[in-house]
Amino acid sequence: MKDMIEVDPDIDRVLPLDPFGSRPHWASRIAGLGGQEPAPDPSYVFLTLDSRPAIGTVTVQVRFLDLVATHGTLLIELNVRSAFPGDDHCRLETIAVDLSDLAQSGGIFEFSFESYRNVYYAIGGSINDETDVVASYIGVTIDRRASPTQHSRDWGWRAGDALTAKRRTDIESALIDRVMTDLTPPRLDHPMSQIGSPLQCQEKSFFDAMSALHRKPDMTFENWAMAYILQSIFRYARVEEPSKILGYVSDQTPLLSYFAAQKHEIVGMRHTAGGELPADPGQELQNLWIQDLCEESEFFAHAHFTAGDIRFPKESFNGQFDVIWSINANRNMTPKDFVNFVVNGLIAVKPGGLAVHVFDFADDNVPDDPHIIYRPDVERLAALALSHHNDVARLQFRHGAPSGVSIGVLPFGIVLLRGGLPE
Repeated sequence: MKDMIEVDPDIDRVLPLDPFGSRPHWASRIAGLGGQEPAPDPSYVFLTLDSRPAIGTVTVQVRFLDLVATHGTLLIELNVRSAFPGDDHCRLETIAVDLSDLAQSGGIFEFSFESYRNVYYAIGGSINDETDVVASYIGVTIDRRASPTQHSRDWGWRAGDALTAKRRTDIESALIDRVMTDLTPPRLDHPMSQIGSPLQCQEKSFFDAMSALHRKPDMTFENWAMAYILQSIFRYARVEEPSKILGYVSDQTPLLSYFAAQKHEIVGMRHTAGGELPADPGQELQNLWIQDLCEESEFFAHAHFTAGDIRFPKESFNGQFDVIWSINANRNMTPKDFVNFVVNGLIAVKPGGLAVHVFDFADDNVPDDPHIIYRPDVERLAALALSHHNDVARLQFRHGAPSGVSIGVLPFGIVLLRGGLPE
């Protein structure tokens, strides 16, 4: 049995939803409706299956037949979840409807919302207060169905489902063996785990990355970070064929559009803190699309979006990705949490897969910023990853400034490869 309503090729037809599709055995708060089992939630009235309406503004109609009520409040709920497997629903909107007024108006209530790509919507209803409501039927419809071209295929349909990632075989000399640090000046053309510097922004790989991303080659933290990620993926992973990639995003990074244009399956994840108002993941994905880098159809055929506390990897991520990357994830957590985020986050990577993280680094104490990562943190991160039989590219801390001169805050990138490759 499928757990969602399929799209229909006729976009102009109404999309009917089973009001009890998600909870077929639960009895509704409205006596005689729904299933036969008492609902664990005593306020439950109905909850539809996930559905994919047409893209754009759509209208929901909730219709109660033979509705009679003198008091009580019905809460109509609009729920959404990302199309990436394992994501949870969040409630986008709750509309309070007076049941007495609804009965007098014929039992029909309508509301509209904006529907986006690569998400599922479900409509629910609940009653939390006292009521005498009765009805013989509940009908829920959305006025327009989606066409098959308006949503991507399900995650995981492409090649790349092997148990191990496509790891390059010519990288052993760059990995930590007996010595953790490397005293040679870091180069972007041959990346290891290294500090960023303006000098590296004069190398060929930096200009190549800026050209690929359609950006001006300014010597900025963000530009170096993206160039480092692209060059590290090229150096350490084999991504000639479509791969599965996870990126932890904090703003409108062009990397999602870039990877989607290369026909990689890409998931962007934004960190959310407790108490933050929910947002539609489809709208956030829409905002991440950069049309100069990727055609619209290609982007939404390959890209997904999700949100959550990135310190705790989603179970549905386990072993899913060939590559993961992040920029400035340290700004969402303490240095200790960041070390755990990087090492524990390797569970999302297939054995042999690549993780690349860029973060704020400083040699000297920065008292006004509790999120800065210092050299002892980096060394502890590398040691912890190695202790769990992973690989780490050697650490390069040289930055070119004279000895004793404070460098302030600079980007630092670290490369890790998940262990567990078969012999």
